[in-house]
Amino acid sequence: MMNPIVAFSKLIRLPNLLIIVLTQYAIRYGVMFPLLDINGFELQMPPVDFFLLCLSTVMIAASGYIINDYFDLKIDRVNRPDKIIIGKHLKRRLAMGAHVVINSLAIIIAGYVAYSVGNWKLIFIQLMAAGALWYYSISFKKQVLIGNVVVAMLAATVPFVAGLYELILQHTNAEESVNGILFFLEEEMPFDQVMVAFKEILANIMKWVIGFAFFAFLSTMVREIIKDIEDYEGDKKYFSNTLPVMYGIQKGKLVAQLFIIVMVVLIAYLQFKQLQAQDMTSFMYFVFAIQIPLIYVGYQLKLAKEKVDFTKLSKYMKLIMLMGIVYSGLFYYSIIVNVAS
Repeated sequence: MMNPIVAFSKLIRLPNLLIIVLTQYAIRYGVMFPLLDINGFELQMPPVDFFLLCLSTVMIAASGYIINDYFDLKIDRVNRPDKIIIGKHLKRRLAMGAHVVINSLAIIIAGYVAYSVGNWKLIFIQLMAAGALWYYSISFKKQVLIGNVVVAMLAATVPFVAGLYELILQHTNAEESVNGILFFLEEEMPFDQVMVAFKEILANIMKWVIGFAFFAFLSTMVREIIKDIEDYEGDKKYFSNTLPVMYGIQKGKLVAQLFIIVMVVLIAYLQFKQLQAQDMTSFMYFVFAIQIPLIYVGYQLKLAKEKVDFTKLSKYMKLIMLMGIVYSGLFYYSIIVNVAS
């Protein structure tokens, strides 16, 4: 019998939760902070509030993993019998209770953060995420591509939310921020001119946040389709109408490869911009950390036949997603260090 604490950490996918936290802090300190700092501006969201935002995000994700495993028990007995936690190491009633408690606390925390930011409507992001995870577990995941799109959108929400809350505060406090920096600028610099420049900085930050979110969406789509192929036998036995079950494994491979091609093309465009800016460090990073691994996954996907092959490719995609997050560190270096030198 597995230790209950170890069992629970496996149930909530603790490594995945840590990646969520890493993603949100990477957006805050690897992307937003340097772009603001080099221009004399500061982050507006208090560190405690940002921590609570991250906590709310990981708690909703954790409760989503719990409810997914709760409803997937029969399918998991076929697809991954050695990884079953609910009903084997933890009672079903305990798992459902943990889902309700964790979800409720996450919404309460999210409500506080929304109130602190000054926009109570933001709580609907967490409410919709929690609802989407519930309906994903009982319905969406059994429909062709719908479940994949829902998970990919939720993955994209992780970096997007980290940027959204901060940008809302930046726009709210824009006049105060501009007035604060005018003291250090040349006297003839008019307020309106500095405000326009500040809004351009915020627009540039939003572009990067959306870029990270879109990368998360596309890479998650690829990984989810690969996982559906991996879980083909159990999904077919229990009438889960995933893409591979409905249209065959080969069609599933082709759709995943199509998303990979889209990713490669979009990243190539970004690399073209990097060449124009003479940012060779970022260019080479994308070549070796993301582009080549993506092409490798696409090629191996064509050759893959056994369940173990798709399991490996799913892990490779997770590594590529992690490399996308790690780029924020290089981005920070290219902004702060290069400007300082």
